[in-house]
Amino acid sequence: MKPTGTRSPDLMRVKVAAARLGVHVRTLYRVIAQGELSLVHVRGCSCIAENDLVNYIKRNTQMRKV
Repeated sequence: MKPTGTRSPDLMRVKVAAARLGVHVRTLYRVIAQGELSLVHVRGCSCIAENDLVNYIKRNTQMRKV
C-alpha cells in the first residue's frame, strides 16, 4: 500500500511517447541520450514520465506567426 499523499508519476512506454511526438523510436532515444528526457526503468521496461514529455513539448514548441 502507498503512503497517503504520494502519487507515482504516470508513465508511458518509449514506443507510445515516440508515437505521441510523431517521431521514430530511435529519434526519441537520441533525445534521451542528449539528456533532454530521462528514462524510468520498471522491470525491464523503458518508460518516460508523462510530465517530462509534456514539459519537453512545451520547451520545444515554437509559436508561428500566421
